[in-house]
Amino acid sequence: MFFWLSKVLWFIVNPFNIIMLCLVAGWLMLFRKPKTGKRLVGIGLIIIFLTGMNPLSDFMIRSLENRIPAGMLPAKIDGIIVLVGMVDMESSRGELIELTAQSNRIIQGIILSKKHPEAKLIITGGSGYLKQSENLREADYLGKLAVSLGIHKSRLILERNSKNTHEHAVAIAEMLPDKNGQWVLITSAFHMPRSLGCFRKEGLKVIPFPVDYKTKLDNTISLTSFLPTSGNIGSFNVAFHEWTGLIAYRLMGYTDSVFPKQVN
Repeated sequence: MFFWLSKVLWFIVNPFNIIMLCLVAGWLMLFRKPKTGKRLVGIGLIIIFLTGMNPLSDFMIRSLENRIPAGMLPAKIDGIIVLVGMVDMESSRGELIELTAQSNRIIQGIILSKKHPEAKLIITGGSGYLKQSENLREADYLGKLAVSLGIHKSRLILERNSKNTHEHAVAIAEMLPDKNGQWVLITSAFHMPRSLGCFRKEGLKVIPFPVDYKTKLDNTISLTSFLPTSGNIGSFNVAFHEWTGLIAYRLMGYTDSVFPKQVN
């Protein structure tokens, strides 16, 4: 139920959708109620300007990415947990696997697996789409990719039913025989606080291994940083979605704090 509700609520509060609604509705109302139409168009333009500035989107993403640094990896680890979210399910077909911008999750998972041949590679997640295919899910595609890149099938554990971060953590906690083992968690840096909070809530002490950084090491601000761009709006959208998720997960009791941090 929460999964469906979260999708509906995000559609409503999605900044992209709000901008389009204001601009389209405002333009249509200009012919019948000019004052209301101008206000709506103005609101849309203000949102574009605010969300399109680099300093705001960069701050929101950077605060998420810098919250949890990579943990120190022990000499021997039991398993590497990779959260899905990097397969374009609508474009992938047959043996062709189309990856998204978050593909560094599985790439680094495979690299780390080769450095630690004693560890299992655990890929968790079916699909974040409302409609999931029973035949092929994201974990299935990524499992095939891992095997094609040299990971033996005996090392793979695929969890293909969970649909969001909370369900990932619940499924893995039920699956792992030893919750106190050395388990490495790989996901995007901006997504790590919510992920770590969920796994910790389920009693799993994981070692964070954030990847897929969106911000640059050099965050120098110039005059052009205040010019709105579609890229900055996209970054704001990602950050806003994650902050909304953090608040919603805390309210639902899926994490133990609004903004989880690493606990030594």
